[in-house]
Amino acid sequence: MIAAKIREEVIAQSDVAGRIASKISLEEYYSEAGPDYAAWSREFNMHFGYYCAGANPFHREGMLEQMNGEVLKRLKVDGMAQPELLDLGCGLGATLRSFARHLPDAKLFGVTRVPWQVEHARALNEAAGCGQQVRVMEGDYEDTAFLSGCNYDGVYALESSCHAHGIDKGMLLKNAHRLLKPGGRLVVADGFLSNDRFVNGLQERIYRKLCECWVIEDLARLDRFMARLEQLGFRDTTVEYLQMRVAPSVAHIPWVTLKFLLTDVVFGKKAMTRARWNNVLAPVLLPLVSAPLGPMTYCMITATKI
Repeated sequence: MIAAKIREEVIAQSDVAGRIASKISLEEYYSEAGPDYAAWSREFNMHFGYYCAGANPFHREGMLEQMNGEVLKRLKVDGMAQPELLDLGCGLGATLRSFARHLPDAKLFGVTRVPWQVEHARALNEAAGCGQQVRVMEGDYEDTAFLSGCNYDGVYALESSCHAHGIDKGMLLKNAHRLLKPGGRLVVADGFLSNDRFVNGLQERIYRKLCECWVIEDLARLDRFMARLEQLGFRDTTVEYLQMRVAPSVAHIPWVTLKFLLTDVVFGKKAMTRARWNNVLAPVLLPLVSAPLGPMTYCMITATKI
């Protein structure tokens, strides 16, 4: 009940007026469009779901929660008395709260550049009863001075690595390596470019528009990303191609978009800013550049710091 009230407050208090600008910043995008993710997930899981054989493909929240569980499984912290985990780009902290339910003795940290997300993540954490266990901080995961002196058993980026700079996401990976203890695990789940061969110029323009909508400079090139992991000293690297695992949750996009347009646009009271429109458009464009039609694919990558 408390979480539901906070969710309503999050949506109500985030009515930011639209700005006319050539480029929307990451902070502006998530401050304006962030509350709209409630239409996708009641828990504010800001990622795609993981489908397991036999699961209900119509239960979106269940698949979103499963993705959290798959990340946790690959961090390999079972048996640790008090693991310390860090979420690089934690959003509103839904994955951290999921971990808290499974790891009551863990120390859980998240970092985001968006002050609005920090404020409301803390409120949601308190409502979920994990306010003392989960700490969300404002900061840039590409800042080498950030969290200096900290060492974690596991570091992960769930659909947040895309916002890092470069086609190899080098600074993000360098910081992840710095922040991990020897033997610590890194997990990255996100969209990647398997190559840069688009079918035609139109598809490449669609890809560029998708990146603009989601405030992405470029998705990581899978080969460059893996090469940088190796260069930094990560070992035991694995790549799992999860395009078919996330496809059932992607299939929810048309219905969620239609429902959102009716409830929030046609009959809603909030102004539709450019950031909010971009958040509607991007998921519609996504299938046009994703495998099998395009070079974009969804992967979960794991690595160990030696």
